[in-house]
Amino acid sequence: MVSRVLAAKLRRDVWRRRWQFAAVAVVIALGVCVFVAASDAYRDLGGSFDRAYADQRLPDAVVSGPGAAALATAASALPGRPAVTVRHQAETGLRVAGHTLLGRTVGVPEAAQPDVSRLVLRSGRLPGRDEVLVEQHLADHFHVRPGQRIQVLGPAGWRSLAVAGTGLSTEYFWPARSSQEVMTTPEHFGVLFAPEATVASLGPHATEQLALYARDRGRTAALTASVRALATARGLTVVDRRDQPSFHALDEDVKSIGEFATLLPWLFLAAAVVGTYVLLSRLVAAQRAVIGTLAANGLAPGALRRHYLAYGLVAGAAGILPGLAGGYLLGDWFTTRYTAALGLPLHVTALHIDVLLAGALAALATAALAAWAPARAAVRIAPAEAMRIAPPSARGRRSLVERALPPLLRVRWRMVVRGVSRNRKRAWLTVAGVTASLSLVLVFAGLRDTVAGVIDRQYGTVQRENAQVDAAPGAASTVLSAVRSDPAVAAAEPYARQDVVLTAGTRRSDTLLFALPADTAMHRFRGTSGDVRLPDHGVLLARGLRDTLHLRVGQPVTLTLAQSGRRLTEPVAGFVDEPMSAVAYTSLGHLGASSATGVLLRLRPGADPEAAQRRVSALPGVEAYLDTGRLADSMRKAFELYNTLVGIMLAFAALMAAALLFNAMSANVAERAVELGTLRAAGMTPGMLARLVAAENLALVVLGVPFGLLTGTLLARWLMTTYQTQGYHWALDMRPSTPVYVTLGILLAALIAQAPVLRTLRRIDIARIVRERSL
Repeated sequence: MVSRVLAAKLRRDVWRRRWQFAAVAVVIALGVCVFVAASDAYRDLGGSFDRAYADQRLPDAVVSGPGAAALATAASALPGRPAVTVRHQAETGLRVAGHTLLGRTVGVPEAAQPDVSRLVLRSGRLPGRDEVLVEQHLADHFHVRPGQRIQVLGPAGWRSLAVAGTGLSTEYFWPARSSQEVMTTPEHFGVLFAPEATVASLGPHATEQLALYARDRGRTAALTASVRALATARGLTVVDRRDQPSFHALDEDVKSIGEFATLLPWLFLAAAVVGTYVLLSRLVAAQRAVIGTLAANGLAPGALRRHYLAYGLVAGAAGILPGLAGGYLLGDWFTTRYTAALGLPLHVTALHIDVLLAGALAALATAALAAWAPARAAVRIAPAEAMRIAPPSARGRRSLVERALPPLLRVRWRMVVRGVSRNRKRAWLTVAGVTASLSLVLVFAGLRDTVAGVIDRQYGTVQRENAQVDAAPGAASTVLSAVRSDPAVAAAEPYARQDVVLTAGTRRSDTLLFALPADTAMHRFRGTSGDVRLPDHGVLLARGLRDTLHLRVGQPVTLTLAQSGRRLTEPVAGFVDEPMSAVAYTSLGHLGASSATGVLLRLRPGADPEAAQRRVSALPGVEAYLDTGRLADSMRKAFELYNTLVGIMLAFAALMAAALLFNAMSANVAERAVELGTLRAAGMTPGMLARLVAAENLALVVLGVPFGLLTGTLLARWLMTTYQTQGYHWALDMRPSTPVYVTLGILLAALIAQAPVLRTLRRIDIARIVRERSL
């Protein structure tokens, strides 16, 4: 009998406050949705990449250098039953559809698949003699189709080759030129696959390579260690799978999704705890007399506790199915978009039952946690105290704010101030809801600003050139003179780009060395406490290398230039704040003017960049022309999917903020129904009563804004510190206007949330309230 009565009471109470419970369910559903979507995307992307790497045999190790091919027989006997492919790889210039760019030509068997790093054809066929297969990203950008021709720069000049087809390689799912040049664009860098004879004919640019893939996947670590020992003994370089640029970049992406899957849902679920607690604590306060009656009639404390816990579980259960369904669809959408952007030949999506169960349990646990304190408070109310008309209170005093108000301020507006400060628990619960709402919106707005700010800073403040021109070996000075004579060029400087190995004690890093004139106007070096000057002697290191090599200013670091084998030991002159790449800088005069490999140029205001690119690209000795503005645009495009995802999370946060604000304000009105009804009975008009309640609610929102801004900023900073690239820990870079816009948005949401709340004031049953007051 008692259980049926309590069940009927539960149904009646939930229905009476259905919109408040629906708001809590929305908040919980969003938390579950984020958890399931991020977890599914993490698993599905990992599965998609693993499937592609296995089908196409992404190399576990690649040995490079003269004599690498001679190790093929010995490598075949190494652990893991490795498949072995001997190939050549050449760094050359390319001309595609009238554009000159840097290229890499990788050798494959003539009209056949290699044993390691197999290709997936998208159009045409595998290349035969005097033919090439174009990597899909390059083909899509320049609309290359089979039958067209591409020019490759060889020892005898530009050589025209026919396009046999287009396709994908696991080594270039993300077409990075090197580990330090992960963000490249097809305008600057592209990959071709050609028969071994064609690549070997490209002369001194061609490098011997040995690619190995362990058929026995359980022995990959043993294979990698054995290959490294074998190659190091002969002075050859080894790049294992973990350091392969494309694999590393995509693996970092998947790991960051996994981190977000771990961290972000808890932000939403924590907000759900706040929203549920606000609703149920107000419900318990409003039902003091009912609770006292139930207790006085012998209802056991355990039953009463379970009854009020059930309110939270109802809200949690209502949010489970929408959250699970939305999370599955969002995770599938993200995986599909991500793999499509990379051109993966297939993607794996699955229904992860354990993730769905974990999401459902997290929702129920969140609701139960939020309901525990109000349920416990209900049990601790003494029957005699609960059944009083009004709860006992201490002697009233005027607050400091009231004392500071002008004496002539009308009484009704003094009621607003008194309403804010009189019930401190109610006020702080509302402030907590505002804080959670604003902080969540600010977190995602800050993440969006940081990505945009990093790109703008790199290509607007740090790199000041409009274009980079790469010259053929020995032709940099000739190209420099020709570029300076172009009418569209305002300034031009030589520069050098060298592959380099940095060593400090037992630590090493394979990176790039850029040499610029000591008084360069094309690059700004920003340290942690201001600009840093490029030294005449010594090196500047990107901040990410500081922790990688455990270096400090003034300590020596050894630089080994890959092309010449030249070794330099230089002091560290400083560290520069450049998150896009962990590279080193030195003076071109110190390295040697003859080591220049290209030209940096700045165009005159109003100059046509495309016309300048066509003229400069046609100059003798020019291998590639990179428009840095287009590179920045390509990077923004590469982050479009990330920005879309952040935008979705921002919309979720805004929706959650609206739900929390609605709950806090509707609960405020519901708890004070008797007081507000009495004021109506005393003659106060509905319009004036609505203005007073609105002013009180907005005062609480304004009070919560500073806490929300502080909490949101700290959360955003913490989230950014969990993400790093090449040893560089990202830092929050929020625009000054963002907190202003977020605050205005929260205030607007608070105004909108009051509309249904204030509507209830016009529906107050004055007769019922007066009757209850007279009991």
